Amino acid sequence: MRGLNQSSLKKILVSPQEYLKAINKQEDEATPEHFLFGTVVDIMLTGSKDEFDEKFVKIPDETKCSDAVKAIVDDVANFAQVEVLTDAREEILIICNNNNYQSNWKDDTRIDKIIKEGSEYFDLLKSIAGKTPITESEYAKAVNAVMALKADKYTQMYTRKQKDVEYLDKFIVCFGYEGEEIKGELDRVVINHKTKTITPIDFKTTGKSMLGFNYDFWQFRYDFQAAVYTYGLQRHSDIINLLGQGYTLNNFLYIVVEKSLIYNPQIFEVHKAITKIGWEGGTLSNGRRLEGFVQAVQRYQFATKNDAWDYSQEYYENEGKLFIEV
Repeated sequence: MRGLNQSSLKKILVSPQEYLKAINKQEDEATPEHFLFGTVVDIMLTGSKDEFDEKFVKIPDETKCSDAVKAIVDDVANFAQVEVLTDAREEILIICNNNNYQSNWKDDTRIDKIIKEGSEYFDLLKSIAGKTPITESEYAKAVNAVMALKADKYTQMYTRKQKDVEYLDKFIVCFGYEGEEIKGELDRVVINHKTKTITPIDFKTTGKSMLGFNYDFWQFRYDFQAAVYTYGLQRHSDIINLLGQGYTLNNFLYIVVEKSLIYNPQIFEVHKAITKIGWEGGTLSNGRRLEGFVQAVQRYQFATKNDAWDYSQEYYENEGKLFIEV
């Protein structure tokens, strides 16, 4: 069976092309800054120092070269099999031409400029050895975000070790649906043995105001994510065993922290009516109709069976004719 994950699968509700882009992004080594920050916070909360050291390396905030020189050196480091920048004169010239860098200068002048200003940065990139760089200031902000999550009187019960409370971090759910294998990883499942409750949690970071999370929730279809993980938890053998002992599965929680920390971290609970929309679709209070996981699987299977990845399912079924929606 093919393995699918919710983060890419939900993109097919936009279009098959968006799904393919999501798959390609998973294989792309480049990590957008906001995802990088969130990943670091997740590791600090649910991972270990060894995991951080394996994936990331801290670098100074400032480099001594301009952004233009840095961009060229980045490409040289990625494509040239050299240990020092002075051995990459040919590659530097090619990349300078591709970037139209100082095209009115002589070739040797351009090359020498890159070597003079970019050698220190190049040496730094080589020392990273396949790890993802994070600046010292970004690292400090991630540390502060984690401290805020552990200090806040409401979120600390999900972030700090407590008596009779068990944390299951990076919890894998895997289940079959309509012949497809669905896999996902929850940030944390909190098992409170005193209250006999099971609480699934996903930590989110935002570079915007906390006040905009409700908008982000629907824009990024976090209802879809919550629905898939909840369904998967209900079919996990360990959770089934606890439910059989009288434990209760609580609603899914998103615990959100701002990068700027203007507002305290906050907890957003996903009620069953919202989870239902994420699973089978539904209509929001503003009249907007959304499809859910069930429809996403149907669209994925249609595209796969018919090799129809260029346009929506409706395009093919209606022979290229689409209907305007009110």
